[in-house]
Amino acid sequence: MKRANIFWGIALLALGVLFLLQAQGIIANAFQFIWPLALILVGAWFILSALWKPDLADDETFSIALQSAKRVEFDFSHGAGQIQISGGAPSGKAIVGSSAVGMNTGSRMDGDRLKVEVSAGPSVIPFIGPATGVWRYQLTQEVPVTLEVNAGASGLEIDLQDVQATRIELSTGASSVNLTMPARGASLLDVSAGAASINIRVPDAVAARIRFEGGLTNMDVDAARFPQVDSGMCQSPDFDTSANRAEINIDGGLGSVTVK
Repeated sequence: MKRANIFWGIALLALGVLFLLQAQGIIANAFQFIWPLALILVGAWFILSALWKPDLADDETFSIALQSAKRVEFDFSHGAGQIQISGGAPSGKAIVGSSAVGMNTGSRMDGDRLKVEVSAGPSVIPFIGPATGVWRYQLTQEVPVTLEVNAGASGLEIDLQDVQATRIELSTGASSVNLTMPARGASLLDVSAGAASINIRVPDAVAARIRFEGGLTNMDVDAARFPQVDSGMCQSPDFDTSANRAEINIDGGLGSVTVK
């Protein structure tokens, strides 16, 4: 959180200067300058955030052990900003990821299931979020997992190609979403979206069935791979016999969805 340290350092210096000027009789009341100063400092924060692109090493991280779990249930809640979810957790870890002000984690074993909750605040607000400005999480690839992701005004990058994700539930508002489905096994994706732009990639060797309803302004499905078979449904010709397949259900508002 080096950016936050810099911000607070500048803020304290500015306040100190104001009270020094008041003590010297140069200004009558330092408090009348607090609100304009706050606006200046917040503006400076946004400029600093845009210009400074720190290395990933600048982020603090956390991890949760896989323990003896045969499967993992993830529950992600995200406010606003950027979030990335992918595979790649080290052996024996259910998840590793960004740790910063504005996030909380919890986990518990329930039989052979490990339940993991991750709540991350808006990374677009000063003092909240990792130094890079992006919440990053890597999930286990060792056991089957389910994901529930609830996001507000966010930019989501979810790559589950190498994750044994059997069920994904995505609920999002005014967001931009890029999501890659698992490359192996059977998976189910349920999407509930508002004014969102959603791009779903289905790996080449995976068959898919796509159902959609709602007030979508634009629905773009690769007809060569997933021809339309009914009103509101597209499907791979070999969906019923394929070992690797994805079932995708989309309930959208005013937005766009692409499935390739």
